[in-house]
Amino acid sequence: MKEYFADKKPGFYVTIAVAVISIITLIVYGVGYGQTRYMSWEAFWFILIGIVVAAALVALRLYRFAPAALFAANTLALCFFAYHIYFFISSVVYGIQFSAFPPEFIASVVMFVLAIVSSIVAIFMKQTDGKGDRL
Repeated sequence: MKEYFADKKPGFYVTIAVAVISIITLIVYGVGYGQTRYMSWEAFWFILIGIVVAAALVALRLYRFAPAALFAANTLALCFFAYHIYFFISSVVYGIQFSAFPPEFIASVVMFVLAIVSSIVAIFMKQTDGKGDRL
């Protein structure tokens, strides 16, 4: 175990943190919107697939591609989230049906943004010292 973490740089740990943030985003979004018409199952699956692909890339020692996979998956998930909830957003903004954004909306948006921004940071950080990388 000590050998495995010997060559890891801070970017690797940020990538692991992004994966954890993605899991939390998945839970927050699923719990908040799972039973509503505003739930985007495409967004849910993209986050899940991104986590699995990033884990596979780490297992295959392709460390530098893992944050990019998480970034792509979380960005696509945010796009699908926005696509499925845009009517609700416009209703709140113009005061048609709702007067404020509910906590589940704010929590989901914060988690999506946190996952995307942290994955961008991880992309530009060195993952390992390069000795154990496959590419």
